[in-house]
Amino acid sequence: MVDRSNARTPRIRLKREERERLIVSQAIAFFSEVGLSGDTTALAASMGVAQPLIYRYFENKEALIARVFEETFLSNWNPLWEEMLTDPAKDLRQRLLTFHNDFSRVQLTRERVRLSLFFALSGWDMQPYFRLMRNQVYVPIAEGLRAHAGAPSIKSAPLREFEVDLAKSIVEKIQYYGIRKWVYALPDLPPIEPLIEISVSALLDGAQVAVKSFQGKGRLYRHDRKQ
Repeated sequence: MVDRSNARTPRIRLKREERERLIVSQAIAFFSEVGLSGDTTALAASMGVAQPLIYRYFENKEALIARVFEETFLSNWNPLWEEMLTDPAKDLRQRLLTFHNDFSRVQLTRERVRLSLFFALSGWDMQPYFRLMRNQVYVPIAEGLRAHAGAPSIKSAPLREFEVDLAKSIVEKIQYYGIRKWVYALPDLPPIEPLIEISVSALLDGAQVAVKSFQGKGRLYRHDRKQ
């Protein structure tokens, strides 16, 4: 009888696409813990592979980090979010609740929250993500708030910066909730859903007054602004 107790387990050969996806997913987890200054030698060690393997798939560390950014903030973008915010079959309250609850589901992962801070602190160009949020989320919300307040549409009266800041307010609360959970590690945080519901009610009540009171005041909103 052959003793196989010391036989080595054969290594499973992955297809190139599968290996690349594995490296990216491991890099997302790794950089979300140690920051973007973490080196690829340590990343390779955490994966149980040699560092040169990583560079067979990515030209350099910056190329790998660029892919991490794309996968974390762009590739998982839900194209239905804009539809959620503009669905004529639902009132604005329903649309805001549906969108922000689904957005929080995507946003509030440990990796995404921590990487958003690491990318910002590193000076990484996050404009592709900011543009998506501006054009597909904040502007539609601002348009909805105009209609809710009974103010002229943006076709006849251009958006003001304060209106887009109002439109951001619930997303910013969700992002701060994520920081409290995954950066500050605060214990026993309440569920996010009641906070979203309260915030939607506060936004709608406040917008009715604010949009009318400040209509035509303040700086015009520039679509090419930084955030």
